[in-house]
Amino acid sequence: MKIVVCEGQDDQAVIKGLCDFAGIADIAVEHCAGRTNLERFLSEMPKRPEFTRGEVESVAVIIDAEEEAAGSWQKIVNAVKQSFQITLVKAGDFSTGSPKIGGYIVGRDGGKGMIEDLCLEAVSEQPGYACLLDYFKCLAEKTGRTDHLAKARFRAWMASQSDFDLRVGKAAEKGHLPWGNKAFDPLRAFLRKL
Repeated sequence: MKIVVCEGQDDQAVIKGLCDFAGIADIAVEHCAGRTNLERFLSEMPKRPEFTRGEVESVAVIIDAEEEAAGSWQKIVNAVKQSFQITLVKAGDFSTGSPKIGGYIVGRDGGKGMIEDLCLEAVSEQPGYACLLDYFKCLAEKTGRTDHLAKARFRAWMASQSDFDLRVGKAAEKGHLPWGNKAFDPLRAFLRKL
């Protein structure tokens, strides 16, 4: 059994969609109901029957970089150390042993970002995307506000599509994301290591 732990339902839907597209099977994708619950969630995992019976082959922990990838990576390292007594060395790699455990940080170059940034990058070559950039540029000029988060930008993108369900998770479930886009390559490569 292979398990992926992520932050929330939207992340879960994106990871499931990516795995389905890539033909990565036999993976259970679970969310911990937010990054603040990661430590508690992971600490309960070794007590579960599939762990005590030795059925779990690997565990991947995936969270957003948010404002700082290094801090998010340390969060994974601490939670894995506390729960499994394993010290992770490098994001994107797996430990040896059973189960093998790895961590991955979702973000842009420069160490910031979240799953919505990754999805926006994936749709950035689609017709109309430049209009989205122009829209937020105009908003910044007119309001002076420049902190439009990726969630807001992705919701605006989805509002331009034929299906107006605005969350990234629904976009993933309904096939609005181009799973073959190179933006997903690093995450897909990590998931293949499971």
